[in-house]
Formats: sequence, structure tokens, C-alpha cells
Amino acid sequence: MNKRRIVFIILGILAVLSLPSFLEHVSWFVSGDVESMVVEGRWDLVTLNAALFLAFLLPLSFRRHVEWKSMGIYTAFIVSLFVEMYGIPLTIYLSSAALFSPAGTPPDQAAILTFSFMGQSLGMNIWKLAGAFVSLVGMIVIIVGWTTLYKNRKNKDLVTSGIYKYSRHPQYLGIILIATGWFIHWPSILTLAILPVLVYFYYKLAIKEEEEVMDGLDKPENYRNYMDRTPRFI
Repeated sequence: MNKRRIVFIILGILAVLSLPSFLEHVSWFVSGDVESMVVEGRWDLVTLNAALFLAFLLPLSFRRHVEWKSMGIYTAFIVSLFVEMYGIPLTIYLSSAALFSPAGTPPDQAAILTFSFMGQSLGMNIWKLAGAFVSLVGMIVIIVGWTTLYKNRKNKDLVTSGIYKYSRHPQYLGIILIATGWFIHWPSILTLAILPVLVYFYYKLAIKEEEEVMDGLDKPENYRNYMDRTPRFI
């Protein structure tokens, strides 16, 4: 059994064990009992955070073939996310009146980190921190991926070193991780609706790009060998 499979098995076991706590997090969120962590009307925070995470699309916009549909879906995810987080918490408005709100805050949902940002007090429970960590990993993956491409910009051959030794599409992996992390952090109706669509489109985009690369190479078997030893995402 290779190391990659062992890591996936361990992550799968951890995911199963933590599922009850995460479902409690979702239930606590949509029931409206999360009001102590809700921020409304901070459009400056909406603009700042949306601009920051949309900036990760900039390198993709300079590519020869720009896939505007997938970029649009990511943009919709980010904008809707931060509008709900800091502008209008639509999911909580719609669901809190219809769902039972448990008394008090469950232990797993209590804030374990509080801080102020731009004059706004913010609280983070364990799942908000977990989501932030996943998104941070996604950001790092994108930055490392584009840095690797930039360092090899004069090399006309396919880049298969660095992070590309472990993932054929680290930029798309990073975008998926960012979106997944924010869904864990803020599991709203809109993020739940858009996340599967986003993952699907970037998966299809990765396959499309691989087919284009294969068609454009004089020796496609070199890329086929690379595909055999390197996973598409992780």
C-alpha cells in the first residue's frame, strides 16, 4: 500500500469520526443560533475579502484559453459567500424561523478564538478554524503552482517538477480547496448549492486541458507517462 493511499484512508477515518460534529455545526448555523457570530452591513469587509480571494483568478485570466464559465462560478461562490458573511445573512434569515434552535451553544461550536479586524469583533469555533485552514492550504497550493510555472516560463517543455510532481492541476486543486474550506467555515444554502457545481466544472476543465495538451504534443506518450504517475488533483 503506497503512502498516498494510507493518507487518504487516515483522512477518511477522521472525516467519518468528525461528521457528527460537523453536522451539528451545520444545524447550529442554519437554526440561527449562530447569531452571536453574525456580522451584518459591513460592505467594506465584503469588498475586501471578495477582492482578495478573486485575485487568485488573475493568473488564469492571462492564459491563452480562458475558461470564463468556471471563473464565473468561482466568482459567484466568493461573492455570495462574503455577502452572506458580512452583508446580509440570507440563509440564517430564511432558515432560523423554520428550524428548531437549540438552547445554548453546543460545546463544539463555542468560539475558541476571538479577534478584531477593521473594528469588527469576530469569533471562530473549531469548524470555522478548520475551514480557514483548508482555504489557507488552497491559497498556498495556488501560489506555489504559479510560482513554479513562472520559474519555468522559459522552458518550452511541460512542467512536471515541483508541485507538478504531485498534482497535474495544482491551481484548480487550490481553487477547490479554497471553496471547500469556506463552505466548512460558513455552510450556507448558497455555498452548498454552488460548491458541487464549481468542483464539477473544474474537474471537466482539467480533463479538457489534458486532451488539448495531448493533441498538441509531438510525443503525447511523454505526457501520458506523466499522467500515469501523477494524480489529476491529489
